[in-house]
Amino acid sequence: MTQVAICGGDELRAACEILGLAPADRVPRLVIVDLRSPGAAREASAFAAEIPRIVVATEAQAESLAAFGAERVHVAASADPAILGPLVARSLPAAVRDRTRIVTLTAARGGTGRTLCAAALARRLAADRTVMAIDATGTGALGWWLTSAPRSWSELEALVGELRDEHVELVATAIAPRLSLVGGPPAIPSPAVLEATISAARALADVVLVDAPLLSDERARLAAARSDRVLVFSYADAASRAALAEAEVPAGAWLVGSQASIDDAFRILPRDESAVATALSRRGPIGGALGRAYDELGELLAIDAT
Repeated sequence: MTQVAICGGDELRAACEILGLAPADRVPRLVIVDLRSPGAAREASAFAAEIPRIVVATEAQAESLAAFGAERVHVAASADPAILGPLVARSLPAAVRDRTRIVTLTAARGGTGRTLCAAALARRLAADRTVMAIDATGTGALGWWLTSAPRSWSELEALVGELRDEHVELVATAIAPRLSLVGGPPAIPSPAVLEATISAARALADVVLVDAPLLSDERARLAAARSDRVLVFSYADAASRAALAEAEVPAGAWLVGSQASIDDAFRILPRDESAVATALSRRGPIGGALGRAYDELGELLAIDAT
């Protein structure tokens, strides 16, 4: 985890934890200070001036910083991870990753918009890195949203036990210069083939997105166990809450509320029937409020994978 100096209260510390930033036990790579917290500025002044700063400030405080011409300082209007994250990415020097990031999307029950979100995230992340999307549901829905007809899982099932990176690369369907898709209907992959495919995809792409079945399915649990980040989607109705309470939600998973807030939700995806209808008519990217929510979630995942 990136070590930073965190000068502020619980809100700032919680945001840093979500972004994978740890309190520094040596010289920090970055100083993040919430000027709204008493004593935070004094605490931050103890660190060398050449260390980059991110400052959470009120509008008046931001104007004062601008008037003094503060250098190497990025100003944020709040401690929301979606706002801090891009500033963290710009403040830290680029680093070479030693492994790819595996992200699994799953749900406690069906119809939560998981696949639509997976397609939107795949497009967003592929703007500046290679992405391999894996449809582990056997429905072909992810391919439909990405306007692609991927090759059937049966082509990989025949290689179970000897599946290698080049096999996965061969059957992957190219959708865009940096985006490819594995897994087509009518069959759902066996756990063994899905595990081997995820392992191969790690070596073939910067980010791997797994559109997994429900949490109750063995494949979803397998994919989650091999992922660096798990997103669990749920509605807020009583049946959905009950299903979520009974499901084995992976520790550290981001809970995503569909159209309404759920307990401990990391993000809420708004109801936007007009945007979905427009996207359905052309099988294209989602716009409107829902599209903006997908962009924010994609930005956080991009930071999480850096």
